[in-house]
Amino acid sequence: MRPPDPRKSGQAIIFLMVVLIVGILAVVWVYDLHRVVNAKLRMRSAGDAAAMAAARWQGHTLNMIGDLNLVQAALLSEAYAEEFLDQTNYPTFDEFLPYSQQYAEIEPLPELRERLEYIGPLAGFAAAQQAALNNGALPDPLLASNLTAMAQSMRDEIGSEPYAEARDDYADLLDDLAARGPVVSSYRLDLPDHPLAKRAFYEAIAMAQADWWCPMRDYQYELENYENFESWSTLDTEFDYEPIFDLKLDTFSFSSSGSYPSTSSFTNADDYIEALGDYLEDDEVINEGYADYVLTGMYEAEDVVSWHIYDSDWNEQWPSPAEYDDETTIDELDPLAIRTQVKAEYDYLGAVAGIAMASAVPRGILASTANPDVNLSYRAKAKVFGVMQGDDVEPPYYYGLVFPCFTDVRLVHSDIGDRVIDPVFYEHLMHHLEAYLESGPEALDPGCPYCRLLLAWDELDHQAGAAWLDEAYSDDEDNPCEPESEGYSPVWGDDGGGASGAQ
Repeated sequence: MRPPDPRKSGQAIIFLMVVLIVGILAVVWVYDLHRVVNAKLRMRSAGDAAAMAAARWQGHTLNMIGDLNLVQAALLSEAYAEEFLDQTNYPTFDEFLPYSQQYAEIEPLPELRERLEYIGPLAGFAAAQQAALNNGALPDPLLASNLTAMAQSMRDEIGSEPYAEARDDYADLLDDLAARGPVVSSYRLDLPDHPLAKRAFYEAIAMAQADWWCPMRDYQYELENYENFESWSTLDTEFDYEPIFDLKLDTFSFSSSGSYPSTSSFTNADDYIEALGDYLEDDEVINEGYADYVLTGMYEAEDVVSWHIYDSDWNEQWPSPAEYDDETTIDELDPLAIRTQVKAEYDYLGAVAGIAMASAVPRGILASTANPDVNLSYRAKAKVFGVMQGDDVEPPYYYGLVFPCFTDVRLVHSDIGDRVIDPVFYEHLMHHLEAYLESGPEALDPGCPYCRLLLAWDELDHQAGAAWLDEAYSDDEDNPCEPESEGYSPVWGDDGGGASGAQ
């Protein structure tokens, strides 16, 4: 037997070492990937639970406002019937009601409903925080500081209030939520039509970095005219806050001219009054045949009694069912199109609870120092539903007046309803843009992904991009930006949302 060649000894060890190193790297990579995926799943679970909890509290608040509308109707009925049931000549209701015994009970109801409409949704905001915490979300100090700043801004605001010291009440609750450690946001700002205030503009920059200029079509003017940060048109960075989880309600007083809530589906006041009277009697809200007195009181007491009604947002409907076939192109599809017909009693929008979350997850052992984190974000929305039960099943806004009929909550597409801004973009809008517009790119925060995109915007070859778009949209039929073209990649939406992964 020939002895082993000493020159070949140890080769198996080298092979085993290579396999071992590759195996270790694979295990570490899988572990790091699992951490990121697990973080995304936890964020999705926490966000969905938070949106559902917020929408459920919207329903509770709407039902309480509806109950107070009915209490007011019952008191009107009692007051009018007791005083005038056996009379043929009597004063107008405006003259009578302030001196009636029931007026003392009716007078505080409108303000109580105003308080519920204004402050009630913040109970939903608190419930959303707790639901997210219960599903593994962690407090975010940045959210707490933003809520504190929002509270101070509300205290400093001057103008009309729904009731005395309403903004102070709202600010106190925001401060309390900030102290408890918020984990989800629901930022809503009244943003101007300016590229720097549009999330789609930053997405277009990211596309342009990869030499795909099609999304820049809407910003071709900026491409052609930008020289430096002083080239931007004026942008007021004092953005106005909008209410958290707005219920989309108005107040309304009937008038003797025969008006009625505009959200109703009736074509004339007579039909409306007849249907509403039947509903009040059928549901035993007003018994003993007093519904006529309630309706008369609604009209006569136009300067004394107000009611809470739904605003026009409740009349907005879901996207029409999509019709798909082999010849349907991408530009013919509504990105939110549903596939089946929605029942009429559920075909409305109105109040929608939207939340947003953001988190930076370390990439792990194999991360580069230049990009050590994965930025995760998630937006979720939920909506409360209800129907008016009578001879026919109708949507809740059928009579215009708010009634207690909300019983169900469902998650909805995150582009439905009002725009909710993700926390990272909110931070950019509120704290970075003003410094950038005053001092230029040097004032941008390198830790902010939107700031990094603005830095990339300065480095783009703007003239080359404008020329690329001019050629793409020339008379040449082979337009790479058209939906039928190979490689077309549209960017839908702006800040509406949707679940998103790494940014």
